[in-house]
Amino acid sequence: MAAIDVADCTVTQSSPNAGLTEVWFQTLATADANDTLALTLKDYGISDTGLLAVQSWVHTTTNSVITSEANTTAVSSGVLTVTIAAGTNNDVRVIRVVGRAIPNVTA
Repeated sequence: MAAIDVADCTVTQSSPNAGLTEVWFQTLATADANDTLALTLKDYGISDTGLLAVQSWVHTTTNSVITSEANTTAVSSGVLTVTIAAGTNNDVRVIRVVGRAIPNVTA
C-alpha cells in the first residue's frame, strides 16, 4: 500500500455548474490495489461536508479495457481518502469526485 501523489495525476476540473463541481483524477499506470489517494476537498471548491459522489474505473488493459472499480472512501476533516480496491496492480485508475461548495443538507 502506498500513497498516490496528486501531483502525479492528470487532474481535470469542471467549472461549477448549478453549484456542483466535478473533478477527475487519472493516475499513472503504477497505481496498485490498496494504494490511497488523499484529496483536500476545499482545494477543489468542495465544502468539507459537500461531497456528493465518488466513482472509479480501472484500465485493465492499457487504453483499451476499462471497468468500474468499487474503491472505498472516507472523509475526515475535509480530506477525502480513496483506497483502491483489491485486484490488479500497475494500472491506470480514473476517479471522479462530485461535490458542492455549500454543506449538504441531510435533515
